[in-house]
Amino acid sequence: MFFKPKKIKEWVQGRKLHQTQKVEEEYINWGLGVEVPFFSSSKFSIENNSVAIIGSQITHDHSWPIKYSIVKLSKLGTSIKYFDSVVFYGDQFDGEFEHTFHLPNGTGYQLLIFNYYQYHSIGRFRMLPKK
Repeated sequence: MFFKPKKIKEWVQGRKLHQTQKVEEEYINWGLGVEVPFFSSSKFSIENNSVAIIGSQITHDHSWPIKYSIVKLSKLGTSIKYFDSVVFYGDQFDGEFEHTFHLPNGTGYQLLIFNYYQYHSIGRFRMLPKK
């Protein structure tokens, strides 16, 4: 047998922890590591050509980057179209960071968080439509 059942079970359980969550005015917590370097939000719409993210992050090393990108996934999830990105380095927890993405109005957008396959990093964010 090529796959170990225990490893598959661990992967499925770990994946459940990183499922997308509903984007609201509440904070959404995320955690990334070497084996799970991506987090994606649930889909949302853009109105008034912009949306802001407000959040904080803690990384294993103060110089490591975390990339926040607005994307659209293809219907089958086989391709990603990037619209805008921002990178924050190291710990950002003393005061929250804020960034406004300027995008075309539409639906089906997602926030994709990526840690460049570095050690563990955790954080939280919330999204606010800009008026």
